[in-house]
Amino acid sequence: MDNKSVILPKWIDKIIFDDFEAVYEPCPMEVVYNPDQPYEFIKLYLGTYFPRSFAEVYSIIDSLMINDNYKQALYNLQEINILDFCCGTGGEIIGLLVALSENLPNLKRVNINAYDANPDAIRFLYHLTESVERAPEFRLEIHINPQCIYIESEQEIQEVINMSNMQYHFMMSFKAINEFVQHGTFNENNPYELIASYFSPLLKANGVFIISDVTTKVDNGLYYPQMMNSGINRFLKNSQQYKSIVPNACYHYESQCSGCYMQDIFYVSHREKNNDISKIAYRIICNKSFAQEVMAGYTLKTCRAINPLADKNTPYNLWH
Repeated sequence: MDNKSVILPKWIDKIIFDDFEAVYEPCPMEVVYNPDQPYEFIKLYLGTYFPRSFAEVYSIIDSLMINDNYKQALYNLQEINILDFCCGTGGEIIGLLVALSENLPNLKRVNINAYDANPDAIRFLYHLTESVERAPEFRLEIHINPQCIYIESEQEIQEVINMSNMQYHFMMSFKAINEFVQHGTFNENNPYELIASYFSPLLKANGVFIISDVTTKVDNGLYYPQMMNSGINRFLKNSQQYKSIVPNACYHYESQCSGCYMQDIFYVSHREKNNDISKIAYRIICNKSFAQEVMAGYTLKTCRAINPLADKNTPYNLWH
């Protein structure tokens, strides 16, 4: 079983709770949609949801690095490019950076483009990464370009893509695409399919795109993971250029799955809460040739598309 229990590093705990006065106070109704939440709310978000996002990405990257084929493809890199679409206060960015610094000893510099609709979150993220970079426990050089962008149409997504002057080793969108679903931003189009199709061409040959979301119910009776899986599967089928590598079973069955429900459970501990729980669904997609390289030698794990009685967590036990 992968270890999905994370203790927030003490130095990060200190930065968010002492330096930035984060507050732990779960209030799920208020975070449903948050581009215009004021700065006081950012403190709540920082104390409650930042550690969860940190733990999710840290665990995902850590388990991805267990795959030797994947780790070797990145091992000698000294510089890495990252894009985070709907970054919030940056929990997933810091989780990624800490996991990379632990797994890739040659890495020296990270370049990050981070986009969010909340100006306070963006401003905060800029100051947070300054504090992280100054911390004696942290060894990477961070170059971050946080931008406030409010997406109300496909055209605006296209503009974000056009602004990007690089290709990425890591692209992420964590627990945010559901907001486009709730607001009907793209009308009848599946936002997961749309976002995957717009962003995937920005992947480097050995880059991965991690798409994650909440596991609750959409208004139409489906669950977000079902909608996410059906959208991503349709994108992969239509493009033929990309494949998913996580969950393992999706690599083998994505072409015949119409979109099953799945979730993974993570635990994070920090000074305000022990074993705070976080449930998400996620897929990791990449270029097809890289997927074949990464998956060489790894056998198929249980898939709930063909075995409805399989445990909800099994698709994520990646390489064992």
